[in-house]
Amino acid sequence: MCRGRGQPTVAAFRRTWFALQLALADGARVVGAARGPEKLAFARASGAEVTVDYSAPGWVERVREATGGRGSTWSWTAVAGDLGEAAFGALADGGRFRGHGSAGGRFSEVDPHEAGRRGIEVLGLVDLEDGCHGEPNGAVHRILEPARTGRVVPHVGLTVPLERAEEAHRALEERRALGKVLLVP
Repeated sequence: MCRGRGQPTVAAFRRTWFALQLALADGARVVGAARGPEKLAFARASGAEVTVDYSAPGWVERVREATGGRGSTWSWTAVAGDLGEAAFGALADGGRFRGHGSAGGRFSEVDPHEAGRRGIEVLGLVDLEDGCHGEPNGAVHRILEPARTGRVVPHVGLTVPLERAEEAHRALEERRALGKVLLVP
């Protein structure tokens, strides 16, 4: 994560619990965005300093309040769509936006002119350049190192026998799964 070390960051959860853990391992303060009381409690238990419900009106303003009016230095979302676009609006000038996936029904549309004017770096999931040292695969190493040393451990929220895979898919589609879903043969 390099840029923004020790600065507030926002992680929109669901599929980015790992991002929250990486941010914490890098020394960032985390403002976690999630939907509903159970996921907000999970975000707090996972280390988020402040949580905001992104389904509630005014959540972007709450992120700005939590960051002293500045906005977040990082936003990482797998939900994308309208949520990603709102998260982009919660970014501080000079921040970083990483959008991947389209669980919200579509990818986020980010205005390149606004990103350029505000100095916001827009990244995708497959961006493998470190951004800190410019080394190819440097980001991959920075992501895997905390996992290798045990500072980041995946949270398995649901374990389902393979013959009941439809149950696991339903939990994902209904956004009830907290953490990873494990199918066991």
